[in-house]
Amino acid sequence: MGMGVTSEKTGFLTGGGFMGALMRERDWSRSPLGNPEHWTSSLKTTVGLLLRAEAQIVLFWGDDFVALYNDAYAPTIGDKHPRALGRPASENWTELWDDLEPLLKGVRDTGKTFSGKDRPFYIERQGFGETVYFDISYSAVPEADGSVGGVLCIVSETTERVRASAALRESESRLRELNEHLEQRIGARTRELEQAHNALRQAQKMEAVGQLTGGIAHDFNNLLQGITGNLDLIRRRPDDLDRVGRWAEAGLKAAERGARLAGQLLAFSRTQKLKISSIDITSAVSGFADMLHRSIGPAVRVHMDLNTDGVCVQGDQVQLEMAVLNLALNARDAMPEGGDLVIATKTCHFRDDSQLPDGDYVELSVTDSGEGMGADVVERAFEPFFTTKEVGKGTGLGLSQVYGTLRQSGGAARIESTPGHGTIVRLYLRRTDALPRKLDEQEAVDGVHPRAATILVVDDDPDVRAFLTESLDSLGYAAVTVEGGAAALKALEQTSPDVMIVDFAMPEMNGAEVAKRIRQLRPDLPIIFASGYSETAAIRSVTSDRSRVLHKPFKVHELQAALRELLAAARGK
Repeated sequence: MGMGVTSEKTGFLTGGGFMGALMRERDWSRSPLGNPEHWTSSLKTTVGLLLRAEAQIVLFWGDDFVALYNDAYAPTIGDKHPRALGRPASENWTELWDDLEPLLKGVRDTGKTFSGKDRPFYIERQGFGETVYFDISYSAVPEADGSVGGVLCIVSETTERVRASAALRESESRLRELNEHLEQRIGARTRELEQAHNALRQAQKMEAVGQLTGGIAHDFNNLLQGITGNLDLIRRRPDDLDRVGRWAEAGLKAAERGARLAGQLLAFSRTQKLKISSIDITSAVSGFADMLHRSIGPAVRVHMDLNTDGVCVQGDQVQLEMAVLNLALNARDAMPEGGDLVIATKTCHFRDDSQLPDGDYVELSVTDSGEGMGADVVERAFEPFFTTKEVGKGTGLGLSQVYGTLRQSGGAARIESTPGHGTIVRLYLRRTDALPRKLDEQEAVDGVHPRAATILVVDDDPDVRAFLTESLDSLGYAAVTVEGGAAALKALEQTSPDVMIVDFAMPEMNGAEVAKRIRQLRPDLPIIFASGYSETAAIRSVTSDRSRVLHKPFKVHELQAALRELLAAARGK
């Protein structure tokens, strides 16, 4: 058995830790490298450096890639240590030699460094094989003559980190799958619950409709009494012009109230489309003050506190007026012995509000000195059909319509009330810089004298056809009336109308179907859709820049405005 190394020529091994001592004591007679005393200066210098380094370093030297390594590297090869020291790598790295040899030869033959992150190696080091991972940097070590003597491998095992990352990714994947599965199950259950909830709400709504039919019928009968009664008086005394004017005005107001109630019903059904425009809020509120006084009676003192001169908001003016009127009537009913009603406006700004987007608003408040409401009533006050009034005294649609109107126009409605201390309802309307469009009704009718035009009227109701014929005649138009779609198509063979007015809801062929058929024959024909329903998808599917929608009941000036606009567009094309 050979002896260890003791020569002064092996001083480079001194201070090299456990591996330096092992190299000094080792019998090198069986190693291809021979005695360290005779190693080349380049090999000695490199080994001296790696032995003192804290990084994991292995040096593969010579044609046989003899392994020399330091204390930090030894644990990474497990039970290959210490037999791998001073022996060709092919003897101890047999299981990965097909992978390792090309890397070492590539560096030795080209002199170029090879590096990699989380490089996998299959290795047997604890009596079993496993894939491990290293960050590696393999560099050529030159001899004094310029040739490559060996390959210096600086490595850092990353196996634990790679496996932990893989485990984390797998856990995340499983968690995602679990979440997706859970979401699917929750979604499915949320859809039995939604269906059940919707069925319950529908049942509750239908029950409420049944309970409130009497109240709604009562309101409509009162309105019809105002209309038919005044018309009957006009028929009996047509020559009493002063009274005829008053009776006609009273009948018209009753009809307007009926239209508002129908609008409330449509708002409840969530099919009413608002006509959003710019509104001068001070002018709008003060403009219907007289009607407000007449509606609530003399026992209630009305005070106006308007601080929004020149300020405009976005909304539907008719719906807004109806909302304020509803609030005023509720306030009157809450003050049976009389009291004070304050209608006020002021500007305000919202930021980080739960209901309103950041921006500038106008607060329109209606305050009464009435009986007030408890918290349970305030919480339900905006629900459709909810009312604390007796049957026949209210439909329960008023506050629901107020809330729906405000939300659709980008605002909100809120209630504050305490029993015995009155109620304040605050309406928040979004401010706008757009100017309101003003048009006097009589100006709309008389301001423009139309050139003679022929209007094709299609409506299955004889009374509506008669009204439209009289209205068109009074405006200077020639009317051709038919009662359905088939008759309208036949009329086109005999006349060439400038505009068509078509009812939407008709038997056999509705207005949308009539419009589609007629546009195949006359694609440029302007069309006015007259509908007792709110705008629906069927109507919107056939509207264009050559069409308008009039909601029944409409007035003559509204008809005139639509005709004038369409005719002007057609003649200016």
